[in-house]
Amino acid sequence: GNAFLGQQKTEDPEYAFMFRGRMDERYDMCRAVRDNKYRYIKNYNPHRIYGQKIRYLWRAPSLQSWEAAYLAGECNEAQSIFWNTKPHEELYDTENDPWEVNNLAADPAYNDILIRMRKANKDWLMRISDAGFIPEGDLVRRTKGSNGYDYMRSGNVPLEEIIEAAEIASLGDPNNLGLLTEYLKNKDSAIRYWGATGLLILGEKAAPSKAELMEVLDDESPNVIASAAETLLLLGEKEVAIKALLSVLKYPEDKAILHGLNIVSQYNLDDQRMKEAIVYLSTQPQFSYSQRIVEYLAGKWDLKI
Repeated sequence: GNAFLGQQKTEDPEYAFMFRGRMDERYDMCRAVRDNKYRYIKNYNPHRIYGQKIRYLWRAPSLQSWEAAYLAGECNEAQSIFWNTKPHEELYDTENDPWEVNNLAADPAYNDILIRMRKANKDWLMRISDAGFIPEGDLVRRTKGSNGYDYMRSGNVPLEEIIEAAEIASLGDPNNLGLLTEYLKNKDSAIRYWGATGLLILGEKAAPSKAELMEVLDDESPNVIASAAETLLLLGEKEVAIKALLSVLKYPEDKAILHGLNIVSQYNLDDQRMKEAIVYLSTQPQFSYSQRIVEYLAGKWDLKI
């Protein structure tokens, strides 16, 4: 780090960098860059809404009343943004738009600024060897007996390729269908994960890759399985998706299970087999954050746990 106060204070940095990853029991992934005037945000999970339900956050009466107003149709366009999915990029003039409502990322007049701050973000991700591009359950699996910091600097992680896959996946561009499908065959599980996530972001436009998604449902990475299963769920393959997600819920690692539970919760998959899995997971006290979704689903489905 660099001193920002006192006699050893260093030069003010050109940029400040910000991160968003797992939020207690919910998953999201954003990276942001701020200079003196602009804030750039890159959303790597644009298919997730800003306002995912987090137990701690929902204790706030203000959040509860905001959600109630939105569901009642009482919010204007700006007030409703929090409850919607995200663009893959955001750019705000924080001097003239302090509430960051007017996204300038698609405005040609700000293209040079967008490119500059996009590059600053990518440079920083490489500089710090950002471990967030490997899904959490997969990272835990890879670093048994070690730690994420050392692993990312071991020379065994193709980080630049992984970040490139994440960038392409987040675009939601149907023209990348073939490339995303090829990612499913990559030797690195993080690239396979971003291939499945990119197809998920495409939604129904990923239908031509259904067979390839089926093939990765026995992947060594539970995160690849979970993302492929969610995509197949959107493509109408509910039974196949439920069986795959049940396999993820049996995985012996909390963060992998948590990914699966996020999907079960998102789509309210109240299949009898899922209910039995939730009751079983309720007996596993070591699953801390997973337990929050287990309790949420048990209440929603009127299960006795």
